[in-house]
Amino acid sequence: MKKFRLFIDQQKEEKWLNEMIQKGWVCRRISSFGVYNFEKINHFEQAIRLDFQSFKSKDMYQQYTLLHEDFGWKHIGGSRWSSLQYWLKPTDGLDELYSDNASEKCYLERLVKYYGACTFLFIILTVGLFNNALQYTNLKSAYFTPGLWDKEGTAFIFAFLFETPFALLRFGSPWFIIICGIAFTTTYLKYKKELEKTA
Repeated sequence: MKKFRLFIDQQKEEKWLNEMIQKGWVCRRISSFGVYNFEKINHFEQAIRLDFQSFKSKDMYQQYTLLHEDFGWKHIGGSRWSSLQYWLKPTDGLDELYSDNASEKCYLERLVKYYGACTFLFIILTVGLFNNALQYTNLKSAYFTPGLWDKEGTAFIFAFLFETPFALLRFGSPWFIIICGIAFTTTYLKYKKELEKTA
């Protein structure tokens, strides 16, 4: 079974994946486009945990995955280039990636930095790409190719396909700012709570 979901809160995503296990469906693979591949199961004593890491080298990534595999974790999603990693393990009392407040704080700190960087990037893109407010309320106005809508046949198809990625970037940037901004704020508030616990 496949399901499409988009999450801006990794803790909610983790909770949802574990609720699916209790319903008899374990996630075996996650695509970078929000598609979750589930498999029917009979034993529910499994847990999925999410981790957020960045790797400067291939060796660092390999050491990270080998360390977790040595402790019985199975890597079901993520890569060296995607910071979010997904791990599956039988519930044996040692199925938490973060066993203390300090580790949880470090995890949330990494998320705060990531969402802050994403929000800043999309603000820069939006300022650089937008000439008028219509571009993010009307997708058609985000196409800048002169005479695009008057073209016909293959000339239209080629011009349309070439312009579409740029138009989507112009149209989507403000919405990405809002999404990343919400994710940044909620993660920062959770991070602040963890700081208060360890203060």
